Amino acid sequence: MSPLATRPSHVRALLLLLLAAPALAQVPALPALPNVTAVGTGTQRYVDYSRELDDPNLQVLVGRLGPCKEGKRERLDDGQLGGGGSVTVVSGTKFFRVPVQAPVVTQVTLHGQPGKTPVGFDVQVARMPDGSERRQLVEPQGLELAEGTLALFVLQKQDKKKTLLLRHVLPFDPNVDKGPDGELQFAEAMRDVHTVNRRVHALTKALLAFDQAEPGKAQDQALAELVQLLEQKPEMKQPRHDVLLQQHTGPLEERARKRIDDAKAKAKDAAKPGPENPPKPVGGS
Repeated sequence: MSPLATRPSHVRALLLLLLAAPALAQVPALPALPNVTAVGTGTQRYVDYSRELDDPNLQVLVGRLGPCKEGKRERLDDGQLGGGGSVTVVSGTKFFRVPVQAPVVTQVTLHGQPGKTPVGFDVQVARMPDGSERRQLVEPQGLELAEGTLALFVLQKQDKKKTLLLRHVLPFDPNVDKGPDGELQFAEAMRDVHTVNRRVHALTKALLAFDQAEPGKAQDQALAELVQLLEQKPEMKQPRHDVLLQQHTGPLEERARKRIDDAKAKAKDAAKPGPENPPKPVGGS
């Protein structure tokens, strides 16, 4: 009988764990996903970057991806073909994680000052059993982002790095923006996406400013700015996006109206005659 087999069970377990430790240490962990989001449901495509608009290093633009330069490949233990609820399994497929750099040729600038710095992102390369390869972003939706892709890009400058960080992306979809002017429709749709983000950002800041303002002149000024903001509702480039605007800004506007109504009711109560506000005499003396 093996000496190991004669030891108590808890001692055997500990020894086995120690023996296996070097082998376990050699298995690379699956790299963390980059901070890239892309959401698209039919015609209501949207990404939320409203909380990032105060960042002076943020760039929001519509542009086309230039030639992609791939870096060193890293073998992945696992991967997937597709994403967003549509995943394909092909036995024998090998997966790699590959860093990519590519310039973005700007067509429309929505926020910030785009320059010549390339964007950096990771792609998953799937080598099929027949030797062909498929590339997609390393993110849940599994979007394909290749040279020539037209998209809304939300980018961020990185300290001491030679590439921009890809924060969000919404690619052009010919099944949504159809016809010979499809790319023009896409650019208008992305302007609407940006308008919604700006509106969410403005409402959020105005509500916070009112809630944090000291009673008196500061709070009165914050209330006036909140009233003005509600009166200046933006107009969408495409009427179909009115629903998108209401979906993301409706709850914030409702909160703003409640703040305004409460302030008016409080002011009305303060104006009522009472011990501290006696009625003013009518007529002479």
